[in-house]
Amino acid sequence: MINFKTPELSDRAAATKAVADSGYSGSDASFANIYLLRQKYGTQIALQEGFLFRYYNGQGSRRGYAFPLGSGEPQAALARIVEDAHKSGRPLEFCLVDEPRAQILREYFKTAGADSAEPLLRFEENRGDSDYIYSAEGLATLAGNQYRKKRNHISRFNRTYSDYEIRPLTPENFADALAVEKSWLNIETLGESSDTDCECTCECREAAWAERSEDEKSRLSEYCAIREALENFDALGMKGAVLYIGGIPAGMTMASEILPGVWDTHFEKVIDEYAVNGGYAIINKLFAEKLWATGAHLINREEDINIEGLRKAKLSYYPQTILDKTHAVVDGETLSSHPRDLTCHPERSAQREVEGSSPE
Repeated sequence: MINFKTPELSDRAAATKAVADSGYSGSDASFANIYLLRQKYGTQIALQEGFLFRYYNGQGSRRGYAFPLGSGEPQAALARIVEDAHKSGRPLEFCLVDEPRAQILREYFKTAGADSAEPLLRFEENRGDSDYIYSAEGLATLAGNQYRKKRNHISRFNRTYSDYEIRPLTPENFADALAVEKSWLNIETLGESSDTDCECTCECREAAWAERSEDEKSRLSEYCAIREALENFDALGMKGAVLYIGGIPAGMTMASEILPGVWDTHFEKVIDEYAVNGGYAIINKLFAEKLWATGAHLINREEDINIEGLRKAKLSYYPQTILDKTHAVVDGETLSSHPRDLTCHPERSAQREVEGSSPE
């Protein structure tokens, strides 16, 4: 069987190497995402035989084995997953699989079921899982006619606010970044227990979460992830920035490297009137400039989770690649026979990214 366990910060080096060896640039393989969302999706990992194995116990497309990532041929790793599923009783399904790896699954299970005339895999597409991957140079320079509207947003911002700057995110201004998040989420409405809720284990959160609305759960989940990212900033290999206007924090962003030269933007927030006056365009460009200057060539801005505003905003930056992902279920395995545990892993927050709030 596969020796799955909850992700720990000490796993980062080995997990990152396995991802780099695989060449996979999906945001789900970012170690920061694996770690920060471990409770939300019930994520389990194992590092064996040069491969990173992942199992997600979330909802919908966040359920199942991820494709094993590493340097070797994946057939032996897939055989290990099949064995683990049979011995553990987990459903044999694969989540967040890009097309090249989906083809490997097709070939593997076709061979495994050579005597059957029926396909062994059933694929379920979800456009909301697709990653938007951009040229770092393109986001940093906004050169060309296609970015004319973005340059107009920045011009409007410059006309409206002359006294602004972007500062690197460091321990000295972590509190400013968290203040932006609290203001954006209106976290004060969650009550005085919000900070302590982040410290609870998954089991003891059950009763507290049952008392909250779905909106409260989404906002608190995001707040806890950002707070934990700040608390483990260096250990997670994060970079970030805070946007100040007149010395007051008005925006923040954080990213981490998925594999060499490929960065994943986890959070990007701008508050109040600054958001509608070009704040998102300015923080996006200024932070992309810093990433590009330090060797980034691609920036993954993650999924749109089927929110039309996010999709429109992400497309308006003209992605170099839209990395589609699919969910594959092996024939004979039914989701209803293995019901998901929904108690401790609520739906992914629709507020995790905010490009949809930025004017086009």
